Amino acid sequence: MLINRYLNREILNPLVTICTVLVVIFAGYSATRYLPDAANGLMTGKTVLTLVFLKILIALEVLVPVTLFLSVITVLGRLHAESEVIAMQAGGLCERTLMISVFQLSFVVALLVAGLSLYARPWAYEKSYWLKADAEANFDFSRLKPGHFHEIGENRYVVFLDSIHESQERAEGVFIEQRNESSRKIIHAKEAWQEIDPVTGEKSVVLRDGYRYEILPAVGKTSLFRFQAFRLILTPKEIESIGYRRKAASTMSLVDSPVAEDRAEFQWRVSTGFSTILLGLLGIPLSRTAPRRGKSANIFMGVVIFAIFYNLTAIAKTWMEQGVVGSFPGIWWPHVLLAVLLIVLLKPFGSGFQSH
Repeated sequence: MLINRYLNREILNPLVTICTVLVVIFAGYSATRYLPDAANGLMTGKTVLTLVFLKILIALEVLVPVTLFLSVITVLGRLHAESEVIAMQAGGLCERTLMISVFQLSFVVALLVAGLSLYARPWAYEKSYWLKADAEANFDFSRLKPGHFHEIGENRYVVFLDSIHESQERAEGVFIEQRNESSRKIIHAKEAWQEIDPVTGEKSVVLRDGYRYEILPAVGKTSLFRFQAFRLILTPKEIESIGYRRKAASTMSLVDSPVAEDRAEFQWRVSTGFSTILLGLLGIPLSRTAPRRGKSANIFMGVVIFAIFYNLTAIAKTWMEQGVVGSFPGIWWPHVLLAVLLIVLLKPFGSGFQSH
């Protein structure tokens, strides 16, 4: 139908534009989180770019629905403001025609979002976890920026260097802290450099002329050693496993899981497609404006509604993970509230159309 193609084209154009702008903004925000690590020698530029791309892929499950929502409000608001809806009514347009057109487009977008959430999201998380683990295992000691504290891994090491020799091979005034559940080790050395075993690829830091403190809080014991040379073995070059990460787990593995956090993750992934359709349809009543009032009069209201809905969904997911609510209602009650709001807003909207 001609009107369907017209509406789809009008909605898709701002959808692509707004989504592109949001992706660029999000990419800039993500880059600011990783660029300091690249500047300090903890990551390569290629790793940072890959991580930013993966973050964008993960974020699309949220960016695409909100973009569709705003696009529907913007386009239909323009049609109301420029009296095109009145002309369509005069030509025989009924409420059902408009709703079916928006629903069809929302359904197609919802399939894309569901695919991103069910398959692309866990894949992107898995790749990002591997990249971070690899960066931790293969960081270059000689590229660390002096005068700064560097956290390597999840509090695996804290490293501080006073200075680095001009050859970039040796550091001076080296402080290294290792901490785990049972002990805390602190090393201060006059000089240090990194070596790699040519056979095994194992990395180690050779420290010269320093002190090594070992603190055992459980038994209240502290030991002090002075050394002329000490070798600190770092993480192996090859990472064998990143362990179980819920966000990286396949969707099928979460279906029958008895763990509340896994069930919450599964429901979150499944719900994104439904929320996309609801948001697309909700844009119809929110787009209503009087002629010549303005094309985007209700954009602010739409942003507020989406922010409330998204935060309620995040709260529902947290409650389910913590066992406050069970699998039912799970994370679905914000969607029910959104559906009720849609029904309430559509009632006066329907009165503005003639049935044919």
